[in-house]
Amino acid sequence: MAKATKRATKSEKSAAAPRKSRTVADTEPKFPYTTKPASLRRLLKDIPQKPKPPKFDMTLLRSWGFSDQNDHSMLRVLKSVNLLDSKNEPTDLYSRFMNLEGGERALGPEIKRVYAPLFQASHTPYNETNDRLQNLFNIHSGGGSRALDQQIQTFKALCENAVFDGLANDPLSIGATTALPAMSSSGFQPSAAATSMPGININLHIHLPENKTRRDYEDIIESIGRYIFGRSQNDSRE
Repeated sequence: MAKATKRATKSEKSAAAPRKSRTVADTEPKFPYTTKPASLRRLLKDIPQKPKPPKFDMTLLRSWGFSDQNDHSMLRVLKSVNLLDSKNEPTDLYSRFMNLEGGERALGPEIKRVYAPLFQASHTPYNETNDRLQNLFNIHSGGGSRALDQQIQTFKALCENAVFDGLANDPLSIGATTALPAMSSSGFQPSAAATSMPGININLHIHLPENKTRRDYEDIIESIGRYIFGRSQNDSRE
């Protein structure tokens, strides 16, 4: 009888004990990462300098100087940003990334897609301080401290080899395409010679500063109209 009472008491204590809440360390990492971030940095630098291979595997990596078995973890990162397909074969984006002129710009949109929560929390997370970046990954990802650090270093390695300026999905970027009028003695007004000359198309990407008043933004637009489109201040207010 005493034993039964003892078992019941133990059971009651177990039922009454609060369950431990899950911490960041208990959750799975949300972002891709390699255990060799330094190798990833070097690989991204090497890609434009080497012929496009039919497929990535350990044999290829060794021939490129990546002999550590853990270097293979870089491939899951390349697949996450669409440089490789599910078969580890280079994609069209890979070919564009190889271009020495503007290739880094091709990678920017893919990084913004994969790390969307970071870009929603910060306009330029790749420019954040180490403490702020650590905080962003603590909030939006998971894993132990080592996995979190490897996720951060992977993100940095990708961003160091990408360009984000002027992306079409940049919320603070306004794209405008217009023809630049010929300059005459009176300023930016079409001259007689301009009518016989082909137009010049200029693609403008205007990055508006944050935390400005409406009047500040209006002044910026007026300046654009005045100096580029040749409009007077009175015209801009009509």
